[in-house]
Amino acid sequence: METQELHSVLQAQAERLLSVPGADQDTDQQYTRICDDLVRAVPHAKWAALTTQDRSGLHCLAATDKRIPELARVMVDCGHGPCIDAIAAGSLSEVVIDDFTEAGDRWPVFAPAAASAGMRSVLCHAMAPEEHPIGAMTVWSDEVGAFSDDRSRTIMAAFVTQAAVAVYGAQRAEHLVKALTSRDVIGRAKGILIERFRLTDDSAFRLLVRSSQDVNMKLCDVAEVLCREAEARAMTVPQARSGSGSDLAR
Repeated sequence: METQELHSVLQAQAERLLSVPGADQDTDQQYTRICDDLVRAVPHAKWAALTTQDRSGLHCLAATDKRIPELARVMVDCGHGPCIDAIAAGSLSEVVIDDFTEAGDRWPVFAPAAASAGMRSVLCHAMAPEEHPIGAMTVWSDEVGAFSDDRSRTIMAAFVTQAAVAVYGAQRAEHLVKALTSRDVIGRAKGILIERFRLTDDSAFRLLVRSSQDVNMKLCDVAEVLCREAEARAMTVPQARSGSGSDLAR
């Protein structure tokens, strides 16, 4: 593959990843955009998907075809398949299957399921910023041997390297938003307790912690319940006062 061609692919991908500000684009849109770009970038690719893995298992975050999330569930159920193998193998691993109808020995459950779904070949590459696999990207085709050439695999590797940084950053940003939201809710809950029971800031926080332990709920969930209760009470108090005034007037 010519260096100039690879450079053009990388430049185009970088421009697409950076063309829409993150604040105006949620993570689902970004993941879908990456998959669409991957289909355009990798020769012979018909469909693409982005899959990540955490403690709860394998998750298909985006796909250009509805069959792929179903195949991801098959991988979860049977414990084997391209994404599982690529993630388990490590940061720079890739999995290439030229023909699913001949891959039954390797994947006795997944290979027949993929073939039955109309897939014939797949190229899967692990995504692993900082040497920690967070998932994989796959391109699929209904043609035998679609990704057997070095050109497709080189472009795929280059693309995934950039996409992994974008995905990793999006996930960190999403976690940060959740953390900030939780902190805001806990702060409001402490304020409610301070006003209601004349507590100090530290005492209000300890009361929240003790309550979360007593009811076996997360701290932020207890705080959210308290905030919702306070909001509901604030809405009903003016109505009650209005009703009392009417009764007195009579």
